[in-house]
Amino acid sequence: MYLVLREREPYTTLDGSLVWELIRPEDGSSRVSVARAFIAEGQRTYPHMHRTSEEVYYILRGQGVVVVGGQEHPVAPGDAVLIPAGAEHFAFGVGGPLELLAICAPPYRHDDTDLTEALA
Repeated sequence: MYLVLREREPYTTLDGSLVWELIRPEDGSSRVSVARAFIAEGQRTYPHMHRTSEEVYYILRGQGVVVVGGQEHPVAPGDAVLIPAGAEHFAFGVGGPLELLAICAPPYRHDDTDLTEALA
C-alpha cells in the first residue's frame, strides 16, 4: 500500500511542541511516525522520554540545542539527532524558532511519553 498524505491540523504534544503529523499508525504505518514540529522563539519543550520509541530529530529551520541525557548538542538545518528510547530529552531554538521533523519508531504515542519535569 502506498499513500500520499497531507499535513493535518496542528496540535500540541505532551512536551509542549506544536506538531503537524505527516505519517501515523492510522495511516497504516505500524513501525514509524513522522511529524513536523515547531518550537517558538523563547520556548523549549518539556524534558521528557519515550519508554519504547527511538526518535530522530531532523532539523529543517533555525539554530538550536537538543539536550539528550544531559548532553547539549547544538543543531542547524541538515543535522540529525538520534534519541534512544528511555533517554530524557528536550529542545529549544537559539535566536529564533526551531523547526524539525520528529521521526519515531515505533510510532509516537502520548501514553509512551513520560514528562520528567513538572509542568509550569
